[in-house]
Amino acid sequence: MDHVYCPQCRQRQPAVHVYCFRCGEPLPSELLHDSPTKAARFFAGTKVSDDDPEGAYLRVSCYLREQTLTTDEGSVVIPGHHVRFSVWVGNAARCVVSIPEGEALDLARFISTELTAGLPRPAPQN
Repeated sequence: MDHVYCPQCRQRQPAVHVYCFRCGEPLPSELLHDSPTKAARFFAGTKVSDDDPEGAYLRVSCYLREQTLTTDEGSVVIPGHHVRFSVWVGNAARCVVSIPEGEALDLARFISTELTAGLPRPAPQN
């Protein structure tokens, strides 16, 4: 792949760029490698009480392997094999929590089991 699209402004640009030349947003360079270090997805929130914010989202990021991010100010190592949840309202994260990979798999099983347990069972066929 010789180009990427900015996740913020959707500007197409060369894959060698680290930041968008239009808006300055970091580009998703991890998507260009054969083995991504992270997968992330936003899930739309549902307002169920007056205290719930409008337009809230849950971002779930699966860190698949360790990665090192380096800037002029220094480096930081982000460990792999964990899942990070963050609650976003607008363009800001309100809170975050990370759980180990094993706990994330337990969470996935729990959600799947509980949501399917309440589904009506198909009628037996004669």
